[in-house]
Parts: sequence; C-alpha cells; structure tokens
Amino acid sequence: MGLLNFRNYDRLWRVYAASVLHYSTPKKMLNALRTEVAYRRRVVDVRSAPYILLLEPLYYCNLECPLCDRQVFANARENDAGKLNLGLYDRLLDEIGDYLFQCQIFGQGEPTMNWRLTREILARTHRRRIYTLLSTNCTLITPEMAEEMVGCGLDYLVCAVDGLAQESYEMYRVGGRVEDALAGMQYVVEAKRRLNSRIEIEWQFLVHAGNVREIPEARRLAAELGVFLRLAPLRGMEWDKGLEDYWLPRSREWKSQRYAAGEPMYDFPCYFLWRSLVLNSNGKAARCLFYQNAAQYADLKDMSALSAYNHPSVQQARRLFRRRDALGEEAPAPCRSCGFFARHHGQEITDRNTHVRQSLLDAPTPRHDGGRAATVNRRRSRALADNAQVPSDVRSPAE
Repeated sequence: MGLLNFRNYDRLWRVYAASVLHYSTPKKMLNALRTEVAYRRRVVDVRSAPYILLLEPLYYCNLECPLCDRQVFANARENDAGKLNLGLYDRLLDEIGDYLFQCQIFGQGEPTMNWRLTREILARTHRRRIYTLLSTNCTLITPEMAEEMVGCGLDYLVCAVDGLAQESYEMYRVGGRVEDALAGMQYVVEAKRRLNSRIEIEWQFLVHAGNVREIPEARRLAAELGVFLRLAPLRGMEWDKGLEDYWLPRSREWKSQRYAAGEPMYDFPCYFLWRSLVLNSNGKAARCLFYQNAAQYADLKDMSALSAYNHPSVQQARRLFRRRDALGEEAPAPCRSCGFFARHHGQEITDRNTHVRQSLLDAPTPRHDGGRAATVNRRRSRALADNAQVPSDVRSPAE
C-alpha cells in the first residue's frame, strides 16, 4: 500500500493539506491517525470516526449530464430524493463535527438550485471550524450569489465548466449554456478580488473528445482569471469500450484512461469505507461517492452517524479488502463487483453503464435547450428544490 493512497493529487495539497493547516486540532489529529491506521490494517470494526464528510444538500439538478448517477441509476431515488434536513445535519455535527477536517458539499444535485439551504449549510459548517468545499456547474450563479459565496467563509469552490464553445459544452452538460457557466465563474472571481478573499477557485474541466481541442485556450483564460485549472478525465464509462470510444479523446495523453476488462482503476483499497461518511440529501448514508445512489444503506434519522459508519453492510464491504476473509454474494452490491479499487474478494468487475451506451446511440444531436425531456426535468427539479408548487405540465404520474 502506498503512503497516501489518493487519486486526486491536485486537490491533495490544495484541499487536504489546507484543511489540516487551517483547521487542525489535537482531537482531530489523533482521530485521523487512528482512522488511517484502521484503513491500512483493514480493520472491520473501526473505533475512531470518519474525518471527511461528503454531503449532498439536494438531489435536484438543472442539467442532464448523461454519465451522472442521476441518469445511470435513474430509478434509484425516484421517490426518495429530497433536500437535506438541517436538524439532522445539526445532530450529525454535534456527534462527529469535532473530528471532521473537511465537508465537501456537492453530490447528485446542483447546490445553487436552493442557495438559501446551501448557504445555511456552509455557515453552520464554518462555525464548527471545518474546511468547506463546494462544487457547482456555475450556470445559476448571479453577482449577488457570488458575493455571498465569497463572503460566507467558503474555503474552496469548484467551478465545473467543461468547454468554451456551446457545441462542445452541451455535449456533456446537456441543457446548459456555456455563456451562463463562464459568467457565473467570472462573477465569483470578481467578488473574490473585490472582497480580497482567500477563497480558492478551481476550474474543473472534464476532458472528453468534444472539448479536448479547447484545452490551450482554457489554460490561457484560467491564467487571465487567476484560477487553478484542473484538467480531469471524464468518468462513468470505465470498462465499457463503446462508451470509451464515444467519450474519450484519442490522443496519447489520454490513452491511459482506458481500462481493460477486469482491471481495477486503483491498486489500493477503497478509502471511502474508512476515511469518510457520505450523506445523501434524503438523510441516508451511502458507502461511497462513486455509487452514491446505488450504495445507500442506512437512514440517519434512525441511527447515529457512528452507527452508520460501522453499519453491518459497511463492515461486510470492508472485508472485501482483507486477504483472510472470503466473501462473495454476501458482500453488498455494488461493492462486491466494483472496479475502482483493488479487492481480494467479491465478483468480477462489471460494467455499470451498458444501458447508457444505447441511449447515447439513440439520442438525437444535442439541441441548445437539451430537448423537451431535459427541459421538463429541469423545471420540475427547480420547483421541488425551491419548495414551490410543481407545474401541472411537468408533474410525474405519482404527483
């Protein structure tokens, strides 16, 4: 096992090191050390607490990204979406807040669709002296929102903008307008300069076949804005040659992002099971961030955060990474067939996105508005996120 076992080295120093530098306490350090020892020894029943919280404020989104879990597992939370209950969040902070170095706020929804809720989550987290990271597609950011974002104590903002031209941008960010996304990022940059804030701004540019030629111009614009440009490969099509051929650039630089059948992405065990707690907006915990919809297992309204962290299904998943344990069907899905981390037990790596390939092949050329279905879903999501009456023409049959 390597020293750090981390997949995103750009953020390792900018986020993880900064969280330790600015928000460390002896209590946090001792707990993190115990948790890391448990991770490296593959301890099943962990007696320390997670030191990272991955928090989804709401499940609704204004875009229709085809490889997002909202599309891949479209029915997983069909009647179980929701917005985070602040009372539940306060209880969680009372229980494990003293151990948390970070709270990363995103998930399967767009946090700015209910900015009042997200702003309150940020404020409550900041008061607990916890490092905060927020990820947004930037399309809904206004100058007023940008001012509040910069001034509320947020430490790190991820601006997910994957293109400079409308055609390349909407290839993946279906239903979005690139001019809105770039304007939103610009508003935050201007607010940071105006308020002389120390907030870190990252421009996350997910590279795919449609936007790879725009990287040089993106680098130039990032330097002009004074933001950190993080070029990252598009995820969600691993172990599926059809999807890889459709999405991944063919240049040598990105060839390493293709994975052979049965080959795990990383050569170390899953760190989500030990280091973090993933909390969905419906109040349910999930075993990891990659399969956030499909890996839900416990309702925190009915148990403590530490009980969920050591839930029997989590302990069974941890056993997949212990050489001396033998697990197969009794290990929870999708952990037993996950290909992201190197397992000793379970089943063969499976492709989770087979049905997505056909939807891509059948889909018409992306239109500027993302199509009627995307428009309906965005209108319905916005109404639900705002606690408004859902318009009759966009209601689901159940409503």
